[in-house]
Amino acid sequence: MDFFDHQDRARRKTGLLVAYFALAVVGVVVAVYAASVGILTYFLSRSSEPEPFRLWHPELFVAVTCSVIAVIATGTFYKIIMLGTGGEHVAVGLGGKKIPANTRDLSERILLNVVEEMALASGTPVPPVYVMNDEPGINAFAAGTTPQNAVIGITRGAIDTLSRDELQGVMAHEFSHILNGDMRLNIRLMGLLHGILVLALIGYMIIRILGNSNTRSSSSSNKKGGGGIIFAIIAAGAALWIIGYVGVFFAHLIKSAVSRQREYLADASAVQFTRNPQGISDALKKIGGWAKSSKIAAPRAEEASHMFFGEAMFNSFFATHPPLPERIRRLDPNFSGAFPKTSIAHHDKSEIIDPQSLSQKRSSLQQAHVAALAGAEHFHQQPSELVESVGEPSSVHIDHVHDLVDALAPVLADDLRDPLGAVAVIYSLLLAQTNASLREEQLKIIAKHCDSGIMQELRRVLPTVDTLAPEQRLPVICMALPALHQMSPPQIQNFYLVVRELIHFDRQVSVFEYAVHRYIAKRLLPRLRPAATRQEGNQSFAAIAPHFALVLSFLARLGDANRANVAFEAGLSALNIPSTRLAIVDAADCSIKNLDGSLDRLATAAPKLKKQLLSAFAACVAEDRHVSIEETELLRVIADALGCPVPPVLDLVN
Repeated sequence: MDFFDHQDRARRKTGLLVAYFALAVVGVVVAVYAASVGILTYFLSRSSEPEPFRLWHPELFVAVTCSVIAVIATGTFYKIIMLGTGGEHVAVGLGGKKIPANTRDLSERILLNVVEEMALASGTPVPPVYVMNDEPGINAFAAGTTPQNAVIGITRGAIDTLSRDELQGVMAHEFSHILNGDMRLNIRLMGLLHGILVLALIGYMIIRILGNSNTRSSSSSNKKGGGGIIFAIIAAGAALWIIGYVGVFFAHLIKSAVSRQREYLADASAVQFTRNPQGISDALKKIGGWAKSSKIAAPRAEEASHMFFGEAMFNSFFATHPPLPERIRRLDPNFSGAFPKTSIAHHDKSEIIDPQSLSQKRSSLQQAHVAALAGAEHFHQQPSELVESVGEPSSVHIDHVHDLVDALAPVLADDLRDPLGAVAVIYSLLLAQTNASLREEQLKIIAKHCDSGIMQELRRVLPTVDTLAPEQRLPVICMALPALHQMSPPQIQNFYLVVRELIHFDRQVSVFEYAVHRYIAKRLLPRLRPAATRQEGNQSFAAIAPHFALVLSFLARLGDANRANVAFEAGLSALNIPSTRLAIVDAADCSIKNLDGSLDRLATAAPKLKKQLLSAFAACVAEDRHVSIEETELLRVIADALGCPVPPVLDLVN
């Protein structure tokens, strides 16, 4: 099953959840109406002219239905909007604290390196990592609505007990949730649960507030005849509390049914990614042998229980994960069922870089360069394979990332994990490489907007940055993102201003410059002004055709200007949508601003349509039979903009 099938199935499951949710709402409405009839009957029986019992009260039913739906809808949409800003809201709500990119804690440094290599190998941004310091259980989660706003959360217990290989297995499991569309499903499920839970919260508040006030003024209320009214309101609150939790009960059943099978899939995907089944199976065994197991004590753990690596709540009836022995046996058929006692792990500095990659003693950068060139050569022969690789990283891609990252100068690797150093590296990457006078003018721009500390750091890292190979430049940007996230909003604003001036200074935008702009604009600017939640739709191709034409035209004009029309037609043919006639867009209209806007619109397409769009883009770039590393990297940036992460482009056949 490919990435786009995973995404499509996740969307269909979302529709199924909505259907179940609608049934749960109907059940809640009926229950609230029944309670309301009971309270109304109680008051009518105490009136001077008692009325006979009636089950059907049309006006009451309409009022109850409208009120319940309004409350549930408000709670649901509020929660979904809050969660739609990204995974940070979930991580902080569970007590998570962001691990600084330049942390000196050895265990955290090893973890960040594992996350970094997973992200670079899968083609996703390097996500921020949050540690739940108050949780001794062994657990982790991925949260977000897209790969672009995903975060990784992990408990202190997992950091303290898991080896590097085990951390890699757990992180590969979480990245599979990112790639398979599970995160978005999880977010929507949390929103639906919260909507039903609001009724229970309202009932609890009524009981607590009026219950206390009734205790303090029971005698005076009874004298005035108000005791019965207060009692009725408290009874209504109790009914809401009970009914709310009845709704949650059924919602949890839905959550359990949806989640369990996805955990098996994520385990299998982690093995496919790392080619090391022992890593994830040993992590699961450590959960079984740890006194705190995988339990999460945070108050909001229950609503997020389906998002965790291991069972968070220990309620077999509402279990969101398969039994631990069963998961392990699928990975290790020889597992006896006995869990050895888990102890604290002892790490070594050598584990910051994967020991396996060091033991192979490869000539890292040279091998990575050869692999990237072979990938570009193979791409123009089989452009469709780029689309097939979406969301399907392998151990080969991890090895390639090791080659790229291990070859970085140690001082540069440290700079990328420090906010000041990361800013200096990005500025250095944007300086003209072959035009000394242009470079000097760009340096004046930086000096105009930045203090002497930035300039000093820039001149220190510049000689090292100038030696980077083409295939190292995009990974370096991705590696810098977590450190850049540590900047304050004013610092981000100033940083983005300088980046834009450096890019547009010569009135030309290169492929690499566009990649830098796109990553920074979509990863950092949302901290200043949160982007609206994107919703994938089922709109026809006609609705996004002009935006597709603009992106295709941009790609067609990258190569030989005389063959732009031919490249455009090649992409149009690969689109494989009958009766589609589009004309190439004028070069003047293929601006950065227009390209960004068109990519944002294409990102709302349904998964299967995205597959066709990417096929067209790949065919367009490959048409001239001469593909550079920079062009394959641009395709990866465009695919990332569509929410379709592409691993490094390599020749996996040879």
